[in-house]
Amino acid sequence: MTADAQGNDLTSVKYVTSSKIIIAPYDPTAKLTASMIAKTVADPITTLKDIFSKGHAVGLITSDGAPQDARDSDDATEFHQPGYMLNADPNLTLAFTVAEDNETVRGMTIGTPDADGVYHVSDTIQDSKWIAYQETHYKTGTIRRRLGVLQTTGSEPAQDTRGEVSGIALTTTWQKDSIVDNGNSRYLQSYYMPTTTATETGK
Repeated sequence: MTADAQGNDLTSVKYVTSSKIIIAPYDPTAKLTASMIAKTVADPITTLKDIFSKGHAVGLITSDGAPQDARDSDDATEFHQPGYMLNADPNLTLAFTVAEDNETVRGMTIGTPDADGVYHVSDTIQDSKWIAYQETHYKTGTIRRRLGVLQTTGSEPAQDTRGEVSGIALTTTWQKDSIVDNGNSRYLQSYYMPTTTATETGK
């Protein structure tokens, strides 16, 4: 990645080609560590196979409901002395619109069925937490990886229009949980480049 004389680098453009989100039931005994998605790991699914053996991808995502990050928080605390501020704890959210109607999506929205396959619905948002792995693929070949714990905080089903995909717009929040980086991070993030070992990592 080399910038031109103007300081611009087309190979660094964040051009998204695809993404996926895999969900697994929350396990308080699990340990999500940086080594699981390190830049040296070619296929994180192999390092995560024990966690996601019972998991399921949320499946297809609508073209107009691609994953979107957001940050929200209370106002920062200002002090009497000028130049000092303390930021409030943030809410880091991930919104996306699922196109599939599978067990994982139902588990995040209406819950789990009884032995007869009947859902006893009291809400379309469940309090349960989920272990999540997210990948975003860029045209450059770079893959952004995220690993953490998500909880559904919003659910807006689309209108059931004949001949159209009826998706559910989900809003999820990355939870600061003891199983994620020993409770130090809301999620872990890395960048993997298949053609080189030079990569950037961050949180």
